[in-house]
Amino acid sequence: MEIAEKLLKNWTDSSSRYSNLILAELDSFRRQAWIDLIMENAGVGPPAKVLDVGTGPGFFSIILTQAGYRVTGVDCTQAMIDQASVNAANLGLSIDLRLSDSQDLDYPEATFDLIVNRNVAWTLVDAAKAYREWHRILRPGGRALIFDANWNLNLFEPALQQAIDADLVEYATRFPDLELPSHSDEALDFRRGMPQCRRRRPQWDFGALLEAGFAKIYCDTTISQRIYDEAERLLYRSRPMFLLAAEKKA
Repeated sequence: MEIAEKLLKNWTDSSSRYSNLILAELDSFRRQAWIDLIMENAGVGPPAKVLDVGTGPGFFSIILTQAGYRVTGVDCTQAMIDQASVNAANLGLSIDLRLSDSQDLDYPEATFDLIVNRNVAWTLVDAAKAYREWHRILRPGGRALIFDANWNLNLFEPALQQAIDADLVEYATRFPDLELPSHSDEALDFRRGMPQCRRRRPQWDFGALLEAGFAKIYCDTTISQRIYDEAERLLYRSRPMFLLAAEKKA
């Protein structure tokens, strides 16, 4: 199976599970925490035009629409778009949700004021191409906010795996009623084949974003303190989520 086929299968098969996760997030402190974090770094307020790349079951599209932004959400799998459509409709929201390749977007130059995505960049087959495409469709002065982590670098760096194993032991001791995360052999095979999973990030992204034409780039590696609960902060202690904000020249 080719890498693109594995990508589509992985997210199609996991669409229902991820939808349940984001429904729980919408009903927790995370909803407001994410709105605050995005709006602090967006550079624009409502009703600016936002593209949610890799919307999945629609979390960012939903909360930013509720905040007053004009949101378009795209995803590479129809199953995720279907989940996002149901979740939005159940909240009484009408959101422009479309099936689209995150690396090849059918929009004119300077269409959007802001691009957002979470846990998407690690899944990109050609992240450098995607960053060029995001730069193209941003208006001058617009920003791309990339939220991600080195989710799978432990598959290639034994020292990181050892640190994660220690985190899991402590996690199991402190939170015995919570389930330990796991992936099937098929899911691990998918992750080993994704180019971004081998790269130490966000260091790699800085170079790729500069080459894509972004004029200003900054990074925040402390956002886990805001968007995770106590258990999650321990579980992901050795691979914390980061924010990359990249601005197009005005």
